Parts: sequence; C-alpha cells; structure tokens
Amino acid sequence: MKAGKQWGLVGAGGVNQSFVAGMPALLGRLGPVKGSSLRISRRIANGFSAGDAIARYRELQPCGCIWIMAPEDTLDRLTAEMAEEVRLRDKMVVVCGALGDSQRFSPLRSAGARIATLNCVPEADERVFVAEGHPAVLAMLRKDLASDGRKLIELRPGKKALYLSGIHLGAHLLTPWIAGAAESFRAAGFSRAEAIRLTQALGSNALRGYAMAGDRAWSHAGAEPLARTIDAGMDTIRTADPWLAALHGVSAELLRGLARKKISSAAAAKLSVKLVARKAS
Repeated sequence: MKAGKQWGLVGAGGVNQSFVAGMPALLGRLGPVKGSSLRISRRIANGFSAGDAIARYRELQPCGCIWIMAPEDTLDRLTAEMAEEVRLRDKMVVVCGALGDSQRFSPLRSAGARIATLNCVPEADERVFVAEGHPAVLAMLRKDLASDGRKLIELRPGKKALYLSGIHLGAHLLTPWIAGAAESFRAAGFSRAEAIRLTQALGSNALRGYAMAGDRAWSHAGAEPLARTIDAGMDTIRTADPWLAALHGVSAELLRGLARKKISSAAAAKLSVKLVARKAS
C-alpha cells in the first residue's frame, strides 16, 4: 500500500470505462480498490494503473474519502455492505452516477458519513459535472474538478430530481414528438433524409427561439387555431398511423390548455403527464 492520505474506490460494472477513469485527482490518490471479488479488484486497479486491490470493505478504513461507482441496481446493496464493515463517521463518500440524491443512502448517513453524489452532464465531453450533498464534499469536488479544467454545477438541496427531469425531457421524452414529425413528413411523401433534415431544422429553430425569448417564444394566441387545424386533419392522420393520431391528440389537448389558461411551463408539464396517462389507459 502507498503511504500518505489515500482515497478508496468501490467499483463494479465497467468502472474502468466510466468517467471515473478520467479523473486524475482521484487516480493520483487512489489506494484501496474494492470490487465484487479480489480478482475483480485487481482487474479494476490494473485497468486504472493505480490503486491496490483489496478483498474486504474493512480495508477501506484508512481512507478519508471513498468513491463508489457501480450500476444503479447494486448501489443500495453495496452501500449497506460497506456501512456494516467500515467506520464511516466523518468520512467523505462520493457516489458517482447515481439517479437518486445523497439522502437516498440511509445506511451511510446513519453511520455518520458525509455524502455527495456526482454525475457527468451528458453531451459535455466529461467536462461538466453536477453534484449535490454535504458542503465539505462539494468543496472538495469543486476544487479537484477545477484543477483539471472542469466545471462543477452544484444542485440545490433536494432538487436533483429536477435535474434528472431536464435530462429525461431533453434527451428522451422529446423523442416521440421528433419521431412523429419525421414520420408525418415521410407519410406525406418526403424521403427519410428530407424528413430528418426538415425536422432537425424545425427543432433547431424552436430551441433557438426559446434561448432568445424564453416563454415569450410561445404564442398563446395561436394555440387554439393550431389545435383546430390538428383536429381537422385527424382522419387522415389516423388512417396513416394510429400512433401519430394519439400523439396529435395529446398535443392538441395540451395546446388548448395553454390557450385557455395560459398556464406556466411547470403546470403544462403536469398536464402533459396526465394527458399521456389518459391516452395510455
């Protein structure tokens, strides 16, 4: 083992390919490395060319900071096991890539650990991260990421679900509408390349308009006429693709809600969820 103050790592599930592998502050201080077995511990340490493989959690005891990088469905088990074997009072624990926030890990909190979660922001080339949790751990992360020219965005306490909501809305929940636009163009006679090109241009213009004007980019006055236009073409749309008709039905109701009440963006999102659930049922 190396001399001096060390950090520990509990890793599983491709940790050598994760953003942890590109964190020099961690790798430069890495001591004990715990995998699901001593063989896996050695594989992780060898993959990093750093750290020393260990077989038991208790060998993490000398570490002032312990990093955890593991699949989501194993985190609760791993953290509970670690809390049973390691005295965690005042130790820093950084849970990487977790979908929940630091309050989720009750065994660690009950043991007195100072916990933060750290996530790499998608599409940021591992240069921007978000974190939430104990202020001392956040200060350490901010300093170490800045030393490597990376940015840390600190989430407000208890607000990680909103960050994840933004990720899901921007990266996943838009997909049905993107696909619906492209498939509508294709059903109307566009080639796939033409449909994708036009959909991309429309989406880029909409995003650019929102970036410049915020909510003012949306015309409430035009919502009802647009909804009526959608309704008028529903027979044709339904004949082409029932899925497109359902998507348009949800969109038309949402447009009417916006026009009628001029509701806020947050209220519109709640309305959209209710409408999708109603269509699904």
